[in-house]
Amino acid sequence: MKKKTTYRTVLSLMSFFVLCTVMLCTSIPALASNKGSREADAMTGESAFGGGYAVSGQLKGVGYSAKLYDASNGLPTSDANYIIGSSDGYIWIGGYSGIIRYDGAVFERLDTSEGLTSGRCLMEDSKNRMWVATNDNGVVMIDGAKRTHITYKEGLPSSSVRAFAEDSDGLIYIGTTAGLSYLDDELKLTNIYDVRINNERILRLDPDPSGDFVYGVTRNGNIFTLKGEKVIDVYSGDDLGIEKISTILADPYHEGRIYIGTEAGKVYYGDFGSKDLKRVNVAPIDKVQWLCHACGRVWVASSSVAGYIDTNDHFVQLENIPVESGIEMMSSDYQGNIWFSSSTQGIMKVVANNFQNITEIAGLDEEVVNVTYRYNGCLYIGTDEGLSILDNSYTKVNNALTRYLKGSRIRCISSDNEGSHPAVIDEI
Repeated sequence: MKKKTTYRTVLSLMSFFVLCTVMLCTSIPALASNKGSREADAMTGESAFGGGYAVSGQLKGVGYSAKLYDASNGLPTSDANYIIGSSDGYIWIGGYSGIIRYDGAVFERLDTSEGLTSGRCLMEDSKNRMWVATNDNGVVMIDGAKRTHITYKEGLPSSSVRAFAEDSDGLIYIGTTAGLSYLDDELKLTNIYDVRINNERILRLDPDPSGDFVYGVTRNGNIFTLKGEKVIDVYSGDDLGIEKISTILADPYHEGRIYIGTEAGKVYYGDFGSKDLKRVNVAPIDKVQWLCHACGRVWVASSSVAGYIDTNDHFVQLENIPVESGIEMMSSDYQGNIWFSSSTQGIMKVVANNFQNITEIAGLDEEVVNVTYRYNGCLYIGTDEGLSILDNSYTKVNNALTRYLKGSRIRCISSDNEGSHPAVIDEI
């Protein structure tokens, strides 16, 4: 049964409990500075105020929100396989219905002539040319108003293309569903032959930060390195003592090191080819679909779950986002916002905002809040189920008062005339 506590009774109780509460609230230090974000900003060129920094807790007092774009609100389609931001500020989207370019206001579908019939992968090279991998029509290179179309007629192993990478010599590597090729500076095509990966479906290519070689992964779970026209090393998950490999990510800051995602929901990190790998459990992800580095964090996604690995090597899942299925990949733009592509739901942008979900941060139950009150750095929250007190880092304060009022309907919180301590009025 609810307590019928009067204003005078609770006011009297507050005089006993307020001193301890005030001491606790004022003794907790402020949140950590944004030093890590500034360091990441210096390394990546991103602005340290985007959604990726907010989501990962690197911006003090800043929340985030996610917006889904699909055929109902501007995106010409509700499927997207790939999304990247280009150096001129555009967002490029590849889907089964073609290539779409977004300027922040309008989604523009590019003319499907000259091969732009679909998009499975996108890459901007060092010359600011955009490379488009199509599902069934080879490669299209966009250089300003000029387009160059390359298919099996020019020697591609397959016209179904899945991956690109560029090395420090300017070679453009192309991963297809039936093997590897590369283009030199004159756009001369050369196929790469190696019995260890011939005719393999190439899922991803990623250059080492040195630019001297390129990492790759096949659908059969083999990872390899490329240098020039040669495949150097090839390893399977069994060779490394781990599960079947599903994707890779080159460490952007350390040469020779790599992140490996597996079909068992694990991420490994270490020197390429080494068995001495650090393991990170990214449950509830069951199969790692994508890995990327953005905003000073490594981001991980399955087809339905996404999150990041924090500085303590713990996986933090993104909550309350509209994309729930078909996640293909994610990337960041120059502002540090995170973009997702979904083959079933379109695209999603995660941005920073001035609102924070305190209920989520503090781990409170989701319920109707009747009143809030700030007092000496603490936040007092009155609900139909009692009183919650949060300190200045939004950590719950449990004391005799919160226990006494548990189950009471709190309708009003205020200070006395001198502001010496707050008074609580529950259901009368």
